[in-house]
Amino acid sequence: MRWETLTSPALNAIDRRDAVVVLPVGSVEQHGRHLPLGCDTMLAEAVAVEAARRADGVPPTLVLPPPWYGFSAHHMSLPGTVTLGSATVIALVKDICESVRAHGFRRVLLLNGHGGNVSILDVVANDLGHAWHGQARIATATYFRLVAHRAAEFRESAPGGMGHAGEFETSLMLHLKAELVHADRAATCYPDAGSDYLDTDLFGSRRAGTYLDFRDLSPTGTLGDPTLASAEKGARIFDICADEVLAFVRDFATWAIPEDRRAEDRREG
Repeated sequence: MRWETLTSPALNAIDRRDAVVVLPVGSVEQHGRHLPLGCDTMLAEAVAVEAARRADGVPPTLVLPPPWYGFSAHHMSLPGTVTLGSATVIALVKDICESVRAHGFRRVLLLNGHGGNVSILDVVANDLGHAWHGQARIATATYFRLVAHRAAEFRESAPGGMGHAGEFETSLMLHLKAELVHADRAATCYPDAGSDYLDTDLFGSRRAGTYLDFRDLSPTGTLGDPTLASAEKGARIFDICADEVLAFVRDFATWAIPEDRRAEDRREG
């Protein structure tokens, strides 16, 4: 169910006990020469909506409209990128989540589709997790990380080939919105991150973090090999993504909401 399509009475009739509200979060940023700027948000929303459809009410799963923009400062050296500051992203997502919580929903999932948002959404989840303790739960998951253990089912590229605008994202876009993909303009780039501790692949094994400007990594903004992408592969990837997100949603719906001991402590005090 899409939140924005419901009437107020219809939303109010939903059983809040096990319902999961999903907020897709992506970005508007350069995606090489061949993919649209809104790729990350489009993909996160599409996966969220399909997972909710497959849930078929078990548990009740609502998908909020995505806020579109994220933290993309590392893409600003290439045209078209729109970034919010980290504090703005945190404030924006918190306000959305607090609104959902005010209507009695007890489980919110931040479904991320952009690498630059990962640490920022972790801050949101920790801050609200603490504030909501004993009343509600919040979780964050990046949809492509949820399928990392199944990458061998669809991957053809060498390590580094499934980076930004590479084999993975291009395949998904060819499946979902082929009319927005300019495959003839795609350029392959296997970047050198400068250290074995760093990794630019979506399914890589990065062991440390730093700021990496995309213009320093690739002249086109693409990290990976989009030439190995296909609509057929995108359909397989999309199916796996929706199934893995649904599996997480169903697990999240069972997470206990602990007793609010702070309220008890205040009464005893």
